[in-house]
Amino acid sequence: MKLRKFIASLGRLLFVLLILVGAFVFAMFQGGLVSWTIFYAILPFTIYSILLFLYPLSNFKVKRIVKVTHLQNGEKLRVKVFIKRKLPFPLLYTIIGDEWMDEGKKKTIGRVNKVLVFGWKQQLEWDYTIDKMPRGEHSARHIQVEVTDFFGWIRKTVMISTKNTVLVYPRTMDVDYMPIESQYDGGLVNSPFNIVKDTTMVTGVRDYQFGDRVSWVHWKSFARTQTLMTKEFDDRSSRDLSLILDNRASSTFEEQIEFAASIMQGAIKERSNIRLLPIGRDEPFSALHSEEQFRLALAYLAKIQPVNQDEFIPSTEFKKELDNGGSIVIITARPTWHFLEAILSNVTGTRTIICFVVMKNKDSFTGNLVEEIKYAESKGVTVHPLVRQQFSKAFSEVAQS
Repeated sequence: MKLRKFIASLGRLLFVLLILVGAFVFAMFQGGLVSWTIFYAILPFTIYSILLFLYPLSNFKVKRIVKVTHLQNGEKLRVKVFIKRKLPFPLLYTIIGDEWMDEGKKKTIGRVNKVLVFGWKQQLEWDYTIDKMPRGEHSARHIQVEVTDFFGWIRKTVMISTKNTVLVYPRTMDVDYMPIESQYDGGLVNSPFNIVKDTTMVTGVRDYQFGDRVSWVHWKSFARTQTLMTKEFDDRSSRDLSLILDNRASSTFEEQIEFAASIMQGAIKERSNIRLLPIGRDEPFSALHSEEQFRLALAYLAKIQPVNQDEFIPSTEFKKELDNGGSIVIITARPTWHFLEAILSNVTGTRTIICFVVMKNKDSFTGNLVEEIKYAESKGVTVHPLVRQQFSKAFSEVAQS
């Protein structure tokens, strides 16, 4: 490749020399004012082209600065590029090119070019923006610098290494997350969204309100302040949730990722113990308790890629995690019984299982999908089809159904 480029650039130089020699020979043999005028008119351009050919591009230094390295799906990427050089030379047309690649899909997601007139300057800056960055891990490894003369006779290109990486998280939205099943002190309450107060675990005090039980009054604070205060207890409901994400390729794969991330965010805000169990991952995530753990799971969802349905093998690796109890939420686009049965084979005991079926639009609720949902419901699985606009109210809709 390098030899081919060298031969091509050498051919361009020979072309310039041929023009110069041809003009000189024409002026010598033809003579006259016109022929010499043509020669002297061409001379500055050919000399500039020869000097540009000899000008080393290795003296260029570039630096790329990414202002924000963590984005959400659909946000803008803002980049600043600094170009410096040590050797002064009047550069006319300098083309700077930058390219961003999706590390997961191995394809280009954005290519930008800018024509700059360097002149005698030794440093230039260039700002550019890429709109609507897609989910994933994206990197830019090189910046291309290309210089050319007046007529494009001489073109020189150099690729300068400078790597930057950007992680684009799935977009999240506020989901009205509600506990699905109460499981506490060995008891199992199957009524959806039932809340149970643990009156042995005091988390704080508040002002007394009409209707509060006498046994909830905090008498020690009343003795000190002569003001009635009520104990606040830990609301224990379904604090355990296993979230199983179907990563088979589908038209709603991105929406499924967004829904899973939004559920995790809502569960952590409600201080629930949520486990993300993406099918195909060697080691399922442990229970997410903190913002840091949530960020690690979100980073995984940023990079996850769909698998071909033909290569998909139903997982039986979640038995240990599902034995910990709690409710089960499945996010999929195809609730085939072959898929659901493989998951349910890991479940022991009476459990609340909800399968959210993500659709592109409500017109998708036809044909095979309807039959698949009916069959899954006949096996005791609660199936709730929904579109992206319903994500925020998904749990309340299940509670009302």
